[in-house]
Amino acid sequence: MNALTIYEGSSSIVKKPIYGKGVRHNDYGLGFYCTESLDLAKEWAVKENRDGCVNKYVLDLSGLRVLDLSDKGFTTLHWIAILVQNRIFNTAHDVSKEGKRYLINHFILPIENYDVIKGYRADDCYFLYAANFLNNALTLQ
Repeated sequence: MNALTIYEGSSSIVKKPIYGKGVRHNDYGLGFYCTESLDLAKEWAVKENRDGCVNKYVLDLSGLRVLDLSDKGFTTLHWIAILVQNRIFNTAHDVSKEGKRYLINHFILPIENYDVIKGYRADDCYFLYAANFLNNALTLQ
């Protein structure tokens, strides 16, 4: 078995994850978001004025199609292209509209063909990085 131990920080116990109950406009689209980091899951589980819990899963990757954005051949631009396709961006300026179009046309990956996506941290602070890049307020470096 090709096993991967993953964690999900939550306000409740989730014994069996169900696809389709998430938010469509998250970084990687509709999905069940987990991490390989127990500490990060703990961070996500607890919010101000709310306790939480960490759900642990062992995922058998045998037979699953896995997209790992850290693999050779993928760049930060592939990740940003996925973000701009899934997240809602303020593209009020022509440069950001053209940038979004360019990223999707040149770097988008067929994520619908995969069962698992291993990528960069999916949360609002990383989204802000991509939004600033798209709005020409941050360089790729």
